[in-house]
Amino acid sequence: MTVYVLIREDQNQHDYVDVSIAGIFRQKVTAQEIEETERRLAMRAGCRVCDEFDSDPDWEVSWKIEEHDIN
Repeated sequence: MTVYVLIREDQNQHDYVDVSIAGIFRQKVTAQEIEETERRLAMRAGCRVCDEFDSDPDWEVSWKIEEHDIN
């Protein structure tokens, strides 16, 4: 079975990065929907959100989806 892990990274003012699992999903589309919702909420809260095309070193939060096969 394949699962999709939504990973959140938070960076503080000292460039320390905290990584956490925001969710594990059976379908990639579900992980993508949750990621989009989380991004919108963070932007509304005033966070600097980093995406895959962003090179801003002062980002505060970002997400990525990793695909993992499990038995």
